Amino acid sequence: MPRNLIPAGGILTLNEIVKNIWTVLILSVVILSCVHCEGGAGIYEVAETEQAIYFQYEYINHAWGYQHNGWLIDSSGAVYCFNKPENWHHADSLGFISVAQMESNILSTDSVCNTVDKEVLVSKIGLIEAASKGRISEPVHEMYDAGGTVYSAFMYNSKEKVYKKILLKQLGDFRIDNSSPAAKNLYQWLESVNSLMRENN
Repeated sequence: MPRNLIPAGGILTLNEIVKNIWTVLILSVVILSCVHCEGGAGIYEVAETEQAIYFQYEYINHAWGYQHNGWLIDSSGAVYCFNKPENWHHADSLGFISVAQMESNILSTDSVCNTVDKEVLVSKIGLIEAASKGRISEPVHEMYDAGGTVYSAFMYNSKEKVYKKILLKQLGDFRIDNSSPAAKNLYQWLESVNSLMRENN
Protein backbone atom coordinates (compact mmCIF):
# COMPACT_ATOMS: atom_id res chain seq x y z
CA MET A 1 0.00 0.00 0.00
CA PRO A 2 1.41 3.46 -0.87
CA ARG A 3 3.19 5.15 2.06
CA ASN A 4 1.11 8.35 1.81
CA LEU A 5 -2.11 6.38 2.40
CA ILE A 6 -1.00 5.27 5.93
CA PRO A 7 -1.62 7.73 8.83
CA ALA A 8 1.20 8.92 11.07
CA GLY A 9 0.11 6.58 13.90
CA GLY A 10 0.39 3.56 11.63
CA ILE A 11 -3.07 2.22 12.61
CA LEU A 12 -5.92 2.20 10.06
CA THR A 13 -9.61 2.16 10.93
CA LEU A 14 -12.02 0.05 8.86
CA ASN A 15 -13.32 3.15 7.07
CA GLU A 16 -9.77 4.23 6.27
CA ILE A 17 -8.94 0.79 4.89
CA VAL A 18 -12.01 0.83 2.63
CA LYS A 19 -11.22 4.39 1.54
CA ASN A 20 -7.62 3.45 0.70
CA ILE A 21 -8.72 0.37 -1.24
CA TRP A 22 -11.04 2.51 -3.38
CA THR A 23 -8.28 5.06 -3.89
CA VAL A 24 -5.87 2.38 -5.12
CA LEU A 25 -8.53 0.89 -7.41
CA ILE A 26 -9.35 4.28 -8.93
CA LEU A 27 -5.65 5.03 -9.50
CA SER A 28 -5.21 1.61 -11.13
CA VAL A 29 -8.11 2.23 -13.53
CA VAL A 30 -6.73 5.64 -14.49
CA ILE A 31 -3.25 4.22 -15.12
CA LEU A 32 -4.58 1.33 -17.22
CA SER A 33 -6.76 3.72 -19.21
CA CYS A 34 -3.75 5.89 -20.00
CA VAL A 35 -1.75 2.86 -21.10
CA HIS A 36 -4.48 1.81 -23.52
CA CYS A 37 -5.06 5.33 -24.81
CA GLU A 38 -1.42 6.17 -25.43
CA GLY A 39 -0.81 6.18 -29.17
CA GLY A 40 -4.23 4.61 -29.78
CA ALA A 41 -5.55 4.46 -33.34
CA GLY A 42 -9.21 4.12 -32.42
CA ILE A 43 -11.11 0.93 -33.17
CA TYR A 44 -8.96 0.18 -36.22
CA GLU A 45 -5.43 -1.09 -35.83
CA VAL A 46 -2.72 -2.95 -37.64
CA ALA A 47 -3.30 -6.32 -35.99
CA GLU A 48 -0.23 -8.52 -36.17
CA THR A 49 -1.95 -11.63 -34.78
CA GLU A 50 -5.38 -11.79 -36.44
CA GLN A 51 -4.90 -9.78 -39.60
CA ALA A 52 -4.28 -11.97 -42.63
CA ILE A 53 -3.91 -9.43 -45.46
CA TYR A 54 -2.04 -6.11 -45.32
CA PHE A 55 -1.62 -4.90 -48.90
CA GLN A 56 -3.35 -5.19 -52.26
CA TYR A 57 -2.63 -4.26 -55.86
CA GLU A 58 -5.60 -4.38 -58.24
CA TYR A 59 -6.14 -3.54 -61.90
CA ILE A 60 -9.60 -3.40 -63.49
CA ASN A 61 -10.51 -2.43 -67.06
CA HIS A 62 -13.84 -2.91 -68.84
CA ALA A 63 -12.70 -1.40 -72.15
CA TRP A 64 -12.00 -3.79 -75.03
CA GLY A 65 -12.68 -6.85 -72.92
CA TYR A 66 -12.88 -7.34 -69.18
CA GLN A 67 -9.62 -7.40 -67.22
CA HIS A 68 -9.26 -7.89 -63.49
CA ASN A 69 -5.98 -8.95 -61.95
CA GLY A 70 -3.68 -8.20 -59.07
CA TRP A 71 -2.28 -9.60 -55.85
CA LEU A 72 -2.52 -9.61 -52.05
CA ILE A 73 0.31 -9.65 -49.50
CA ASP A 74 -0.30 -11.60 -46.30
CA SER A 75 1.28 -11.48 -42.85
CA SER A 76 4.08 -13.90 -43.78
CA GLY A 77 5.13 -11.95 -46.88
CA ALA A 78 3.48 -14.34 -49.33
CA VAL A 79 2.07 -12.67 -52.45
CA TYR A 80 -1.16 -14.23 -53.76
CA CYS A 81 -1.88 -13.46 -57.41
CA PHE A 82 -5.31 -13.47 -59.04
CA ASN A 83 -6.60 -13.09 -62.59
CA LYS A 84 -10.31 -12.69 -63.34
CA PRO A 85 -11.39 -14.30 -60.06
CA GLU A 86 -15.00 -15.39 -59.71
CA ASN A 87 -17.12 -13.90 -56.93
CA TRP A 88 -14.49 -11.36 -55.92
CA HIS A 89 -15.49 -9.18 -52.98
CA HIS A 90 -14.68 -5.47 -53.22
CA ALA A 91 -14.69 -3.13 -50.25
CA ASP A 92 -17.96 -1.23 -49.89
CA SER A 93 -18.38 2.50 -50.50
CA LEU A 94 -16.94 3.26 -47.04
CA GLY A 95 -13.93 1.00 -47.56
CA PHE A 96 -15.07 -1.91 -45.38
CA ILE A 97 -14.69 -5.61 -46.18
CA SER A 98 -15.52 -8.41 -43.76
CA VAL A 99 -13.17 -11.16 -42.64
CA ALA A 100 -15.35 -13.74 -44.42
CA GLN A 101 -15.16 -11.77 -47.65
CA MET A 102 -11.40 -11.36 -47.35
CA GLU A 103 -10.96 -15.07 -46.72
CA SER A 104 -13.10 -15.77 -49.77
CA ASN A 105 -10.87 -13.49 -51.84
CA ILE A 106 -7.77 -15.32 -50.65
CA LEU A 107 -9.33 -18.62 -51.74
CA SER A 108 -10.09 -17.03 -55.13
CA THR A 109 -6.42 -16.31 -55.84
CA ASP A 110 -4.54 -18.55 -58.26
CA SER A 111 -1.32 -19.20 -56.38
CA VAL A 112 1.49 -17.80 -54.25
CA CYS A 113 3.39 -16.07 -57.03
CA ASN A 114 6.04 -14.23 -55.04
CA THR A 115 7.28 -13.38 -51.56
CA VAL A 116 8.53 -10.17 -49.97
CA ASP A 117 11.21 -9.89 -47.32
CA LYS A 118 9.61 -10.27 -43.87
CA GLU A 119 11.77 -7.61 -42.25
CA VAL A 120 10.89 -5.12 -44.99
CA LEU A 121 7.23 -6.12 -44.72
CA VAL A 122 7.18 -5.44 -40.98
CA SER A 123 8.68 -1.99 -41.53
CA LYS A 124 6.06 -1.19 -44.18
CA ILE A 125 3.22 -2.46 -41.98
CA GLY A 126 4.39 0.10 -39.44
CA LEU A 127 3.50 2.89 -41.91
CA ILE A 128 -0.13 1.88 -42.47
CA GLU A 129 -1.58 3.79 -39.53
CA ALA A 130 0.09 7.03 -40.64
CA ALA A 131 -1.10 6.43 -44.22
CA SER A 132 -4.67 6.06 -42.96
CA LYS A 133 -4.57 9.67 -41.73
CA GLY A 134 -3.77 11.17 -45.11
CA ARG A 135 -6.22 13.33 -47.04
CA ILE A 136 -7.73 11.63 -50.11
CA SER A 137 -7.85 13.90 -53.15
CA GLU A 138 -10.78 14.34 -55.48
CA PRO A 139 -10.57 12.14 -58.61
CA VAL A 140 -8.84 13.80 -61.56
CA HIS A 141 -9.72 12.53 -65.04
CA GLU A 142 -6.46 11.83 -66.89
CA MET A 143 -7.02 9.03 -69.44
CA TYR A 144 -9.58 7.13 -71.47
CA ASP A 145 -10.00 3.33 -71.57
CA ALA A 146 -6.98 2.86 -69.30
CA GLY A 147 -8.98 1.28 -66.51
CA GLY A 148 -8.00 1.71 -62.92
CA THR A 149 -4.94 0.63 -60.94
CA VAL A 150 -5.34 0.80 -57.18
CA TYR A 151 -2.70 0.35 -54.47
CA SER A 152 -4.17 -0.24 -51.02
CA ALA A 153 -3.31 -1.16 -47.43
CA PHE A 154 -5.61 -2.59 -44.78
CA MET A 155 -6.30 -1.97 -41.12
CA TYR A 156 -8.34 -4.32 -38.98
CA ASN A 157 -11.13 -4.02 -36.41
CA SER A 158 -10.77 -7.17 -34.29
CA LYS A 159 -14.04 -6.52 -32.44
CA GLU A 160 -16.20 -6.20 -35.54
CA LYS A 161 -14.11 -8.65 -37.61
CA VAL A 162 -13.86 -6.21 -40.49
CA TYR A 163 -11.05 -4.74 -42.57
CA LYS A 164 -10.75 -1.07 -43.47
CA LYS A 165 -9.22 -0.40 -46.89
CA ILE A 166 -6.73 2.47 -47.02
CA LEU A 167 -6.27 3.99 -50.47
CA LEU A 168 -2.61 4.71 -51.16
CA LYS A 169 -2.79 5.64 -54.84
CA GLN A 170 -5.13 5.22 -57.81
CA LEU A 171 -3.94 5.60 -61.40
CA GLY A 172 -5.53 5.15 -64.83
CA ASP A 173 -8.66 6.88 -66.11
CA PHE A 174 -8.91 8.72 -62.80
CA ARG A 175 -6.03 9.66 -60.52
CA ILE A 176 -6.54 9.80 -56.75
CA ASP A 177 -3.77 10.64 -54.28
CA ASN A 178 -3.27 10.18 -50.55
CA SER A 179 -1.51 13.20 -49.01
CA SER A 180 0.34 11.19 -46.34
CA PRO A 181 4.12 10.77 -46.87
CA ALA A 182 3.67 7.25 -45.46
CA ALA A 183 1.14 6.49 -48.20
CA LYS A 184 3.61 7.68 -50.85
CA ASN A 185 6.31 5.48 -49.33
CA LEU A 186 4.00 2.44 -49.37
CA TYR A 187 2.82 3.11 -52.93
CA GLN A 188 6.41 3.35 -54.19
CA TRP A 189 7.30 0.11 -52.41
CA LEU A 190 4.27 -1.75 -53.80
CA GLU A 191 5.02 -0.44 -57.28
CA SER A 192 8.60 -1.74 -56.97
CA VAL A 193 7.22 -5.14 -55.95
CA ASN A 194 4.89 -5.10 -58.94
CA SER A 195 7.65 -4.05 -61.34
CA LEU A 196 9.93 -6.84 -60.13
CA MET A 197 7.14 -9.38 -60.60
CA ARG A 198 6.54 -8.18 -64.16
CA GLU A 199 10.24 -8.52 -64.94
CA ASN A 200 10.31 -12.08 -63.63
CA ASN A 201 7.25 -13.19 -65.62
